[in-house]
Amino acid sequence: MSAFLVQVPKLGSEKQGFRSQDAWLDIVPGSKKIINFFWASFTLLGSLGVLYISVSSYYGRDFFSFHSSEFFIPFLPQGVTVTFYGIAGLFLSFPWWLLIFWNVGSGYNFFDKKNRMVCFFRYGFPGTYCCIFLRVHMEDIQSLIIQGNPEPCSGVLYMQTREPGTIPLAPVDDRALRNVIQKAWDLFRFLSVPMEIVPIS
Repeated sequence: MSAFLVQVPKLGSEKQGFRSQDAWLDIVPGSKKIINFFWASFTLLGSLGVLYISVSSYYGRDFFSFHSSEFFIPFLPQGVTVTFYGIAGLFLSFPWWLLIFWNVGSGYNFFDKKNRMVCFFRYGFPGTYCCIFLRVHMEDIQSLIIQGNPEPCSGVLYMQTREPGTIPLAPVDDRALRNVIQKAWDLFRFLSVPMEIVPIS
């Protein structure tokens, strides 16, 4: 069995990857995105604010108020309910921050026409199988498949291979039909493989 070595830059050194006549490195963004940071921060800060209200309700005073030390929300039952929502919000934000910290879903797609190979790499959760790496011969690529949905104008791009089968190419959160079609067209011209559009049923 012949060895196959591919040298690619470290993730983060090229945000969009690079492309030449014989090679194309397509960087796949993971969970470190502005929208994820926003919602994780929003959930965390909101939960801390709610817990502050519950603590103030328990002690019967507003610790940040300079005008009055009285707090008008009774701990039973409103304070207990607010405490439950605050703790639930913390538990909700915790896995979100873990996804961002581990950058789950990030990786790259590497198309190498010189060696006639396509490589797929993704980061997952820490553990024994924390990374996914697939290598496919270009001769095993059967087609590119676009699953389009007119409403709400979204789509998913797949690569159909003999083995391991159907491989998604576009990120889950980037399903704008215009972007999917553009990427499919670029790959169609680069790889010279058939392309088909299948409506989502």
